[in-house]
Amino acid sequence: MIKILVIVPYQELQSIVDTKIRSIDSKGFSIESLHFYGTNTQTIADIDADIVVARGITKEAISERRPDIHVIGIPLLVYDFLEALYTCKQLYPGKKIGWISNQYDLEGVSEKISALIGCELLYARISDQFDIAVSVDYLHNMGCEVFVGGLTVCRFCEDIGFAHVHIKNGIHAIENAIDEAITAGRALETSISKANLLKTLLNNAQDAIIAVNIDGIIIASNKIASILFHGDLKSSNIESLYPRKNWEAAISAKNRIEVVQTVCGQHMLVVQQPLSGIGVLLTFQNIKRLQRIEQKIRTELSQKGLVAKYTFQNILTKNIHVQALVAKAHRYSQVDESILLIGETGSGKELFAQSIHNASQRASKPFVAINCAALPENLLESELFGYEDGAFSGARKGGRVGLFELAHGGTIFLDEIGEMSVNLQAKLLRVLQEKEIRKIGGDTNIPVDVRIISATNININEKVDNGLFRIDLFYRISLLTIRLLPLREHMDDIPVLFEWFVKHYCNKHNFRIPHILPEVYELLNCHSWPGNIRELRNYAERLAILNSAAIVGKEQIAELDIDATSIGGFKTEDNDNLLSPADDTGTDLRRQLRSSGLSQEDFAKTLGISRTTLWRRMQAEKDIKTSHI
Repeated sequence: MIKILVIVPYQELQSIVDTKIRSIDSKGFSIESLHFYGTNTQTIADIDADIVVARGITKEAISERRPDIHVIGIPLLVYDFLEALYTCKQLYPGKKIGWISNQYDLEGVSEKISALIGCELLYARISDQFDIAVSVDYLHNMGCEVFVGGLTVCRFCEDIGFAHVHIKNGIHAIENAIDEAITAGRALETSISKANLLKTLLNNAQDAIIAVNIDGIIIASNKIASILFHGDLKSSNIESLYPRKNWEAAISAKNRIEVVQTVCGQHMLVVQQPLSGIGVLLTFQNIKRLQRIEQKIRTELSQKGLVAKYTFQNILTKNIHVQALVAKAHRYSQVDESILLIGETGSGKELFAQSIHNASQRASKPFVAINCAALPENLLESELFGYEDGAFSGARKGGRVGLFELAHGGTIFLDEIGEMSVNLQAKLLRVLQEKEIRKIGGDTNIPVDVRIISATNININEKVDNGLFRIDLFYRISLLTIRLLPLREHMDDIPVLFEWFVKHYCNKHNFRIPHILPEVYELLNCHSWPGNIRELRNYAERLAILNSAAIVGKEQIAELDIDATSIGGFKTEDNDNLLSPADDTGTDLRRQLRSSGLSQEDFAKTLGISRTTLWRRMQAEKDIKTSHI
């Protein structure tokens, strides 16, 4: 708390000062008064305050002897001086006046004042109370019979029997001085708070921090620096600890310089930041600690969603073909090569991707997934690679870390990679070849260790033939390939999957788990399941929510109205031609959208794709139809 002390030199001022103090909102500081005049050494030494309001020689004495205190003077206004001269002339007409003060130098001016007031005025300037006797004697010898000055001068004159008039401060001068003290107190409080905050920040930093002036003298440091260099560093020369040539380079270049060096036997990243007009700030960061922090950050990011939740145990199947795919995927998980998952929407591509990650040596590292069709090209690029501060209009201050960096050491899953633009394909190819990325607006390459799993639900071969997908990238991402089966090709899994989903959603919504009759599965087997397992899961949840019967049969399934809410029963005869654009025989997406009664966004969700992808595919169908006309 800031302490303010108002020195009251004479009793008449006390009530004015007290009234002023009572009117002040003193939140955050204390303000008191002390009746005191003169320059008593012990009294000044005993002052316990940050700011003192005083006048005359008392102010000068405190300023000289207590440099730790901010002193604000009560000024002697011209009005106060003239009022004292007027009183003197009235009480002692025709007497020569001697004025003793430490505030003004009237040399060459006293004659003009004499002419103005109609009586002679002489002036003597003093610096402390010990000059008063000499000044009074001098002015008395010059013919002065009455003296004008402050309280200490008047007390001295009274003691030796000389006439005197006390120059008193007006109310405004006193109130203004106190207001100035309040303003200074608030500024000092802010300054002290900032200094304490800075000190706390420095001492709580995990890195050694040293500020050095241009002469190489340490002007500030924190506790970690004292520990690193074994001692109190203030006022020491940095050259005994760290070579001048290293930090002088940063001052000369006027730019931040980072170097990796061995300091005190430790491998350090030394950051040298020039301080304009002062010197340089040196930060010594332990490389091993940086690596631990990096790993911790990545772990925390994983805990925020950048993590694979599913394993191969979550793939429920009795089908020997699906079991063979699981075995193949498990084998693929043991190597670090790129994998391409091919399958219709809802067939479990991300489930397989997460399972592969969790079965690999990268299981403890991040799993980052992104849908390449969900974002426009420029946004997708910034998401994947990140950007530097100011890289483009609207860029987040400080830049942004890209998904490849977040996935460092782990796996990145690029869903719907077939929708990626050719321009971005070239940049992805470079990541695969060079194992490094460059942020948008950046000028340095950042090494990344990432395993890439891609997925598509379209015929990429056809895109390659049409020049819409780079063949060199295709070979890179498809070294290992898994073609997932649509649900209609492993209908024998419907009972186990449907039963599991129903139990799961009944538990989730706190509903009773019903018994499902075999006839239900006979009915479900008659559906083509264009949405595959995702569609089956949706109907299982709908049943869990809508059904109240203990036993579920065909009647309860009929209430789900599957045919009315399904997007249609197109079937894919050849898995190599997955979801190729439909012809104009009535199974196109636009017709399905109209008949569904859904919005484009909801229809896209039903398909398990983004609205952007839906639009692209409808445009592709339109182009094909136009070419057939």
